[in-house]
Amino acid sequence: MAQAPGKRAAATQAAPTLNLARMWQGDLAEPLAAFLPLNSIGVVGKLSRRCRDRLPAVFFNLARKHGALRASMAGFVEAIRDTGRDDSRFSGETLDSWVRREPGPSEGPFTAGEVTIDGSRCIKISTSAPADRMGYNFRGGLIKNFAAAERLCARQVKYRFCFTDLDPSQSQVHASSETGFAFLGFTRRGEGGLQKGLLVEPKSTALDPTGYCLVWWDDTHATPDKLVMDVKQGIWYDVTMTFDWRTTDPGWAGGTDLPLYVSVTGEDGSSRERVRFNTSRESLTCCWIYNYSASVSHYSSISVRYSKHKSRDGALDDWT
Repeated sequence: MAQAPGKRAAATQAAPTLNLARMWQGDLAEPLAAFLPLNSIGVVGKLSRRCRDRLPAVFFNLARKHGALRASMAGFVEAIRDTGRDDSRFSGETLDSWVRREPGPSEGPFTAGEVTIDGSRCIKISTSAPADRMGYNFRGGLIKNFAAAERLCARQVKYRFCFTDLDPSQSQVHASSETGFAFLGFTRRGEGGLQKGLLVEPKSTALDPTGYCLVWWDDTHATPDKLVMDVKQGIWYDVTMTFDWRTTDPGWAGGTDLPLYVSVTGEDGSSRERVRFNTSRESLTCCWIYNYSASVSHYSSISVRYSKHKSRDGALDDWT
């Protein structure tokens, strides 16, 4: 005899349904964890928020049951440490954070002080051209030294800057290797040696005879300056430099290179995202800011995040 439609609907509603998200809660979590392969348990967390919320407790109980709790806890701590929680930071927002390095006898003088622009404190560096215009400023500036014996790895560098070219008639006619503003660089052993970092160079073109560009320069690789993006005087730019110590690429002389990603955003809406460069794998020994030729540079929100070198970071370039 045919079943009444109402009874058929009631029977359908009463039939049990397989709701994996609901099964993952309460008493069913342990049998599921015992039944599923470990990789499958990890995939379950992608099905719903309820599953994701429950997964940490499930893995914790599994690790305790199988005697792997100590190793799993160490793995959790290491994973969280990789987010940068325990990294050290150098904040270069105030003049007291830096040490003044005097210019050489053939270089132009410079002044450094703290000023307020649009309600924000920043460091202002004004650099004059040498009297005979034959020398250039490569020593005078502000520097922060780090202990070389600590074998520190720079993880991320952030800062804001803007610049003013004090003598465009000179800077635009000289080679880019003879002019430069708003340096933020890193140097071996803190003094002299080969250098690398970001700076602004004149970029004269037919369309814009007074143009400028932000470039990455790297004496450690003996390569030409590499363009990040075009920039303008008087515009503030936010810069993020991220050093990827976990990735190693074939480098010069049979070694490996350190990938570096640079992102820049200007207050005028211009931006570049994650421009990649390769640099040498050397420890952080100093950070410094200066102008190579006659200009005024402003810096704010300077932050250098770093931590000690670890085995998973790959080999360091040990220079003597």
